Amino acid sequence: MEEATLEQRMLTDTLGAFGDGSSLVISPERGILLIEGWLNALRGDVGAERIRTELETLRDDLASGEPDGNMIRHLLLSMASHTAVLAGEPSVNDGQADQLRQLANVLRNFSSQF
Repeated sequence: MEEATLEQRMLTDTLGAFGDGSSLVISPERGILLIEGWLNALRGDVGAERIRTELETLRDDLASGEPDGNMIRHLLLSMASHTAVLAGEPSVNDGQADQLRQLANVLRNFSSQF
């Protein structure tokens, strides 16, 4: 059996943590841990610079103690758009594409809470 990559494990963990994203409460601390996991998973990924920058901005905002809801919503929607585009890339297999589309929907649903 093929071992899951860090990116695949983070995708599975994130989808598990968020459910469908519509009625979710995640503490800033839990969010920061998920973000740190993604930053580690995406390290060295040439196509991920923009999303890494957004993740770092989101992490810093959550860590500030006074998160900006408008910024969080904007970042989540932007990351959802990037994720949806990634799902359509030819290098992504069908199972990963389905999970990426699911993650994009979860991020959009979650952003509506801010």
